[in-house]
Amino acid sequence: MRILLSILGTILLILVLVALPLSIDVYGRDLINYSIMIDSIKEYITGFATGESLHFMEGKDRNPFFPEIIPSYFLTSFSYLFVSIILAIILGLLIASWHSRSKKEWMKDVIGFFGMVPDFIMVLFLQIATVFFYQTTGHRLARIATRGIEEHAILLPMITLTIVPTIYLIRSLSERTYDVLTEDYILTAKAKGLRKVYIFIQHVVRNVLPYLKADLHKVIAILMSNLFIVEYLFNISGLAGLLFNAGGFQYSLMANTLLTLVVLYIILYWCIRLFIYLLERTFAYD
Repeated sequence: MRILLSILGTILLILVLVALPLSIDVYGRDLINYSIMIDSIKEYITGFATGESLHFMEGKDRNPFFPEIIPSYFLTSFSYLFVSIILAIILGLLIASWHSRSKKEWMKDVIGFFGMVPDFIMVLFLQIATVFFYQTTGHRLARIATRGIEEHAILLPMITLTIVPTIYLIRSLSERTYDVLTEDYILTAKAKGLRKVYIFIQHVVRNVLPYLKADLHKVIAILMSNLFIVEYLFNISGLAGLLFNAGGFQYSLMANTLLTLVVLYIILYWCIRLFIYLLERTFAYD
């Protein structure tokens, strides 16, 4: 019952948020026209019976939503998010271990600087740097935007999506890693002359993973919020990019896309939980 209420509450919240721009009346006596909001939600719900809510307009073409979205847009967004969060977890664990023991203040300043840079500034900087490198050397490092079906921008979007959650994980896991490294069993392992790599794999990682699991919702939320900027600026045909490229405000398209993003969030979360579970089993005690 609790899960069912959460699902229904999420769906209702999305329907209200999508209807909110339509119901704002700047020149009226009331800022929000609730009758328009209710009518929009009713029209969307009743549109499932006629099939109207299962279609969207792309230019002058009327396309079905789910057959068009799931195979291409959904998988595109999922692929970028999944690879990015795997890279963020690996880099976050490695750098957090080094960062917790490092006394180099300049490195901490660099990590703090990248944590403050907005996503769209990072995207523009990467694109300008790539173009400058190509003009200077004649070698292309990466595509600055997706052009057509066969020319996908991969490297720069992955870098942009990976940096922010990696910075967050470094900050959140550094203190946890430092606490683990000061435990008696770590000091005993060092006294026995065990290699640092062995200590990191057999003792540090497995004791930091529970904290990573606790922060997983925050990491995925950071990733998915960045997805809108990345797909728009790199012209990626994903779920977030669909909202910008469809042309005009369409209630059914907006509602269906946001609901699909919720499904994407859930699938991504459990895939990463499975990845963390595999790490726990890999680094389990003998």
